[in-house]
Amino acid sequence: MPDTSRLYALTSTYTSPWWPSEPGPSFLINDPVMAMRWYFDHEQEQNLAVALRSSTDGGATWQALPPRELWAQTLQHLDAVAEIPGVYGIERTRRGTALREQVEADAAEWIDHRIRFVAPDDPSPYRPDTPSLFAWQRGGDIWALALGTVPPDPVLERLVAEYTDPQPEGPDQARAAARETLAALATARSPADAAVPELLQAYQRLELLAFPAGQLHDLVRPAQDSLLNQLATRLPETADVIAAHPDPQHPVRQAAATYLHQLARLGRDPGPANRTLREAQDRLATAVAEPPAEPVSSDPADQPALPGYPRQLTDIEAAAAWRARSPKARRDSEMYMDDLVRAHTRLVVAHAAAAAQGVYWLNARPRDPDEAAAFDSRNYFEEQLERLNAQHSVLMHGSLLAGAEEAAKQAKHQAVVAAAQATLPRTPRTTTAETVADHEAFMAHVTAAEARIDQVLGEQRKHVRDVLHRHFPKAAGSHGMYQLRTGLMDRAGLGFDAYNQAYQAIGETGRHLKDLEHRRASARVEFGRGWVSADDVTKAAKQHNAAKQHFEDLRVSRPETLAALNALDRVREIAPSGPAGMAARAAQITAQSRERTLQPHTPPGPDGAPVHTTQQPQQGQNGQVPQTAPRPGMR
Repeated sequence: MPDTSRLYALTSTYTSPWWPSEPGPSFLINDPVMAMRWYFDHEQEQNLAVALRSSTDGGATWQALPPRELWAQTLQHLDAVAEIPGVYGIERTRRGTALREQVEADAAEWIDHRIRFVAPDDPSPYRPDTPSLFAWQRGGDIWALALGTVPPDPVLERLVAEYTDPQPEGPDQARAAARETLAALATARSPADAAVPELLQAYQRLELLAFPAGQLHDLVRPAQDSLLNQLATRLPETADVIAAHPDPQHPVRQAAATYLHQLARLGRDPGPANRTLREAQDRLATAVAEPPAEPVSSDPADQPALPGYPRQLTDIEAAAAWRARSPKARRDSEMYMDDLVRAHTRLVVAHAAAAAQGVYWLNARPRDPDEAAAFDSRNYFEEQLERLNAQHSVLMHGSLLAGAEEAAKQAKHQAVVAAAQATLPRTPRTTTAETVADHEAFMAHVTAAEARIDQVLGEQRKHVRDVLHRHFPKAAGSHGMYQLRTGLMDRAGLGFDAYNQAYQAIGETGRHLKDLEHRRASARVEFGRGWVSADDVTKAAKQHNAAKQHFEDLRVSRPETLAALNALDRVREIAPSGPAGMAARAAQITAQSRERTLQPHTPPGPDGAPVHTTQQPQQGQNGQVPQTAPRPGMR
C-alpha cells in the first residue's frame, strides 16, 4: 500500500477568461498513480492550470512537486506493484498491467489534447483528425518539459492508432523535439559546464518552444533564469554591472536581464532585429547612470501587529494540517484513502477485463456487473473522502482562529508593556500637565497597537467565516451551528459518550485478553468453550492495543476539536464576503481576452514584435466563446 506519511496535493486554477484566476477542483491522496491520473485529467491548456505539492511528514510541511517527479514516482510505484499483495483477490500481475495501461491511456489522451490543441476562441474549434508534423513536435516539447522524459513508445503507439491517416514520421518528430528540449534543460541545470554559445542556444530553444503561451511556460522560466544568470556573469558587457548590483530587484539588474533576454533571443548578427537589442542596451546604460534610490525607512507602525496571522491556507493544506494535529482525523483519512485506492484499482482491472470482452459503457455507466459495482464503490469513497476533507479543512481554520485569538491576547499585553517602556518617563513628573501628557502618549501607543491587532484578528475571522460559509452554507444562526457542531463531533467519533465508550472498551478488551491468557496457560478446556490458540491470544492483544490507541487519540483530538468548534461558533454571525461585482468581472474578462488575442502565435517579426494576421477570432458577436469538446472524467 502507499506510504501513509507521503501525501500528494493537487490544486487547480481556472485560466479560462470566463473564470480567470478562480480556484478549481483539488485533490488530496497518498497514492502517486491516482495523483498522476488526476493531473492528466485536469491539466488543460487555456482551461485549468494544476499545481502539485508533496509532503513526506503527513502534511506538516509541503514542497513543490514538478510533474516530472510525480511521473517518475508513478513509474516506480507501477514497477513495485507486482511486489505488493493482491487487493480483493486480484492477481498481482493482472493488477499491475491494468494500472500501467490505464496510466498510458490517460497520458496519451492528455498529450493528444496538446498535439491537436485548439484555442477556445478559435474560429474553427474542432480538432483535426490528423495532426501536422509541427504539432507532433509541440507534443514532444510539452512532454519533455512537463514530464522530463522522451515520450514512451506505448503512448506514441496509442496516438498513431487514434489518428485517421498513419503518420510513421510523427513519433520520430516528437522524440527528436523532446530530446532537444531535454538537452536545453540539462544545460540550464548545469550552466557552468557549458560554453557561452551553448548557453545562448539553449535559451533560444526554450524561448521558441513550439506551443502557445500558457501555464507550461511557468516550467520554462526557472531554466531560462538559470541560463540568464550564468550569461550575466560571463559576458563582459554585464559582468561588472551584475557584480556591482547584487540585489535581484535592483532596476539595473532588471535592465540587464532584459538586455540578456534580447541577446539570447535575437543574437548578435547585424540586421533589422538588432534595433530591439540596441534599445535594450541603451536602457541598461541609462539605468547604470541613474543615481541609486533612497532606502525606504521602516516605520514601527507598519510592522505586523500579529506575527503569523492572518493565515489563509488552502482547503487541502488546512485538511492535511488538521490531520497532523488530530490523531483521530489522521486515522480516518488514512482509512478512506486506502479504501479509495483499493476501489480505484478494482475499477481499473474490471474496466480492462470488460473492454477485453467487448463490453463498453452505456450512458456514462458500466454495463458489466463487476465493473458497475467497482464504479459505485469508487464513487462512494471519493464522496466520503471529499466530505472528510471539507470537515477537516473547516476544523483547521477554526483552530487557526482560536490560536489567533490567544495570540491577540498576548500581543495586547506586550503592546501595553512596550508602550510603557516607550512613553513613560524614568523620573517622576512635577506638574499635572506633564503627567496628563505622558498618560495621553501612553494611551495613544496602546490604542494604535490594539487597533492593528484587532484589524488582523478581524481579517482572520472574516476568512474563517468565508471558509465556513463555502463548505457549510447552512451553518448561519444558532440552530445551523448546533447541527454543524453535532454532526462534526459525531462523524469524527467524538460524540458525547465517546470518552466513556472508549474507556470501557479498554477494560473489556483487557479482561478478555487476561481470560484468554489464563485459559491458554492452564491448558484446560472448559465445558462449552473451545480451545484457546496462540492466534486467539494475539488477536485479543491487538484489539486491546487498538482500544488503548483509540482512547489516546480521543484524549488528544477532543480538546483540539472543541477549541476549533468554539472558535467557529464565534464567527457564525459575521456576514460572508460577497462575490465580485458584475462590472469588475466583465472588465477582467475583457482584459484577459484582449491579452490572449495579442499573444503571438507565430515567430516574431524582424523588429522583435509579434506578427499579427488580418484574420481575427470570431469572438464576442453573440457573447459566447466556441469551446473544444469536453474531456471525460477520470475513470
